[in-house]
Amino acid sequence: MLEDSDLSSNGSDSPTKVSWKQMLLGQGDYNQEERFRSASNDSAENFDFLEGDVKKIMVNGIPAIEFSERIQQILFKDMETTVVLKLLGRNISYTALFNRISSLWRPTKPFHLMDIENGFFLAKLQCIKDYNKALSQGSWIIHGQYLIVQPWTKFFNPKKLYPSMVLAWIRLPKLPGFMYKQRILEEVGGLVGKVVKLDLNTDSKTKSRFARMAEWTLINL
Repeated sequence: MLEDSDLSSNGSDSPTKVSWKQMLLGQGDYNQEERFRSASNDSAENFDFLEGDVKKIMVNGIPAIEFSERIQQILFKDMETTVVLKLLGRNISYTALFNRISSLWRPTKPFHLMDIENGFFLAKLQCIKDYNKALSQGSWIIHGQYLIVQPWTKFFNPKKLYPSMVLAWIRLPKLPGFMYKQRILEEVGGLVGKVVKLDLNTDSKTKSRFARMAEWTLINL
């Protein structure tokens, strides 16, 4: 596996890697944290605990805590515009990835990038337009390697070395022309995975001709 040294510039705009622990303790890059906080909608912060929302118990002499389904759903909702990233075939530094995806995606609002484990990153975007672009406008290539971008779900497990799904572009070369209707194509593509984008203009010689579709495909490794 190739190792990526920090290929980005050392200018003042370069982000500083901030862990969850640092953010919780109020440490790390203050300016970056403040920019992120002011850009977010704080939906997961502005709530009150109701009776039964928090349950503290002892399990084999070890303190444990459980949160109600209501609280979990609030937290899950706050992750609605978060994507999981992994660069296949090489490691990449936090700063290099931040700068590369900022250039590729050109988001309309600030986003927060978090380095987790096994080469995975989480990118929390601040609007649905930026989120959809990150998911569907690829393929994204960094240093000649494919960047996997997939939506975060509660089933995401960073301990697995590879993502459970990939965004794949597929073609249907023998599909009759009279079936080039969006709903028909989505149903056909649905046999393989969830269709997220139809590309009708890839073939420059023929306008409005269906060329390919992008869809989420589960992989078993």
